Amino acid sequence: MSKPAFRVFFNDNKQWVNIHVANDPARFKRKNQCHAYYIAAETRKQRQGLFGYIYLSELNLSPMAHELVAHEVQHLIFDWVLTRKGMNINEKNEERIATMTGEISRRLWRKYERWSKPRTRKTPRKQRRTPRKTRKSI
Repeated sequence: MSKPAFRVFFNDNKQWVNIHVANDPARFKRKNQCHAYYIAAETRKQRQGLFGYIYLSELNLSPMAHELVAHEVQHLIFDWVLTRKGMNINEKNEERIATMTGEISRRLWRKYERWSKPRTRKTPRKQRRTPRKTRKSI
């Protein structure tokens, strides 16, 4: 699982989290003793670039998929708040943080839906323009 399945951008598209989705949920659970987890990036800048990683087992097979994603996104948000110097969760910024949590969750699910759909090859386009019938051909 070295290559991420997709990325989810946040913080005005300045930062992102790489999402990894396991192909074999049973093996993932045996190896990690969980269905999902979040880890911070090894090196990161405070307000831009790669922020962390979310590892998920195959979501289509999990009855608790939405709860797992919400749980891991909440870890990401807490980590983001803790890394910002002087930022605490209070009445002034709680709406911004809640909006950001919802936006990250929405983006994650939209990207996952696009990623999980089987890719179909497009059939080659037929010649767009059909020849006109002229008087000679009538």
